[in-house]
Amino acid sequence: MNIFFRGHSSLLAVFMAASITTSSFAAQQKTYPSISGEIPIEIENDWAFKSDDRANQSNDLYTTIEPAVTVQLSPAWSIFGHAVLEPVGSAGKFENRSFEDIGLYVEDLFVEFNKKAFNVKAGKLNVGFGVAWDKTPGLYGTDFVEDGYETSERIGVIGGWTVDTNAAGMHTISAGSFFQDTTFLSQSALKGRGDTRKRDGGVSNTGDFSSFIVALNGEKIRGLGNFGYHISYMHQANGVGDPSDETSFAIAGFTRFDVGKGVTFSPIVEFVRQENPGGVQNQDRTFLTVASQFELQGYNVAAAWTKRHTFKAADDRDFQFQLSAGYSFDFGLSVDLGWKIADESNVETQTFGILAAYLFKF
Repeated sequence: MNIFFRGHSSLLAVFMAASITTSSFAAQQKTYPSISGEIPIEIENDWAFKSDDRANQSNDLYTTIEPAVTVQLSPAWSIFGHAVLEPVGSAGKFENRSFEDIGLYVEDLFVEFNKKAFNVKAGKLNVGFGVAWDKTPGLYGTDFVEDGYETSERIGVIGGWTVDTNAAGMHTISAGSFFQDTTFLSQSALKGRGDTRKRDGGVSNTGDFSSFIVALNGEKIRGLGNFGYHISYMHQANGVGDPSDETSFAIAGFTRFDVGKGVTFSPIVEFVRQENPGGVQNQDRTFLTVASQFELQGYNVAAAWTKRHTFKAADDRDFQFQLSAGYSFDFGLSVDLGWKIADESNVETQTFGILAAYLFKF
C-alpha cells in the first residue's frame, strides 16, 4: 500500500469517526471542539446520444460523493476538510462506463479564523475566482465554466473583511496569494490520477506565492430581490515551460425574486475574460454565462447558456445550452432530468442525463 493511499485512507477514517461521534455532541450544549458536516451522495447517468463526431457518443454511469467536515476548535478557529470520490478522467472514445475509474482525493483542507468582520483561511483551498462554476443552476449548467476557470486545489492564504450595512447588504473585500498543490494530497487513492510536480508546469505551479487574487463580493442587497455580486481579478504566474502568466477578470450578478404563489425566480449572469489562459500566448478568451431557475414547492426548472470565445488566428466560438427539471423530496432526496447541446470546435454533441442526489448532514 503506497503512501498516497495511506494518507487518503487516514483522512476518510477521520470523516467516518466524525459522523459516529457527532451524536454525543448534539446531546449537549455548544461546546468546543465540536464537529459538523455533510455528505452529498449523487448517482448520475450521462448519455451522449448524438454527435457530429460518432466517437463522442457514449454512456457514463457514475457516482460522486463529497464528505465535508468542520471541526470547530473555538468560536473563532476551525478546521475544514472536503474530499471527493468520483471518476478520475473522462470516458474514452466509444467507451461506455459503469462506476469505473473511481478515485478519492482531497479538494480542501484548511484552517480558518473568523472573528467578527475579519476572516482568514490557510491551507489547500479554492481561491474563489468567479461564481458561475458553483451557482449556475441546472444539471449541466456549470460544465463549461468549471473546466474553464474554476481555480481549486491551491495552497494559499486568503483573507477578507466584511461590512454589514443591513438594507444595503453585506460586502466583503478579500485578497490572497497561492500556488498549485504539489504535495501528496495532489494524488488520488483507489484510482490514481497522478501527482502534480513543479516540473509539470502550468500556471500557479511555482512553489511560491507569486500568484494572487483580489475580490469584492456582495449579498443580501434589498430592492432587486436578494441581489448579490462578484468582482475579481486573478494573476497566475507561469510555471516551468509556460511562455506567459495568466490574468483573469470576472464580474457577476445574481438574485432571487419571489414572483408570487410560492414561485421563485433566480437569474445569474457572469462575464469572464482570460489573457494567456494556461500560460498560452495569443489565445485570449471570454466566457459569458446567462442562466435562470424557477422553483415551486420542491419542483425546479432551469435553463443555462454559456458562450466561450477564443481569440486566435481562427476564432473559436463554442457554446453550451442546457434545459433541466427536477423535484426535491422532503426527506432529502432530489431527482433531476437534463438535456444539453454543446458545440466545441464546430462539433455538436447532444447529451441526456438523470441525477439522483441525497444529502446527509450530521
